Amino acid sequence: MGSIMKIDCSGMRCPQPVLKLAVETAETPSGTMVEITGDCPTFEKDIRTFCERRRKTLLSVRGDGVKTVIQIQY
Repeated sequence: MGSIMKIDCSGMRCPQPVLKLAVETAETPSGTMVEITGDCPTFEKDIRTFCERRRKTLLSVRGDGVKTVIQIQY
């Protein structure tokens, strides 16, 4: 199994979480699972769009009403 990379984007607003995800995963090897956390109202939609455009697999979305944790397979 590949490694797990965690990115916390709490407190950031659109489009900062997607930009941070793009920059921090630019050199991410295939097989890595990226777990990104955010609390922006459009966070889930933005990350879903990012995954579609980059052809990454969205594994799961978990939310507690405040923060959303999204797991992406690279």
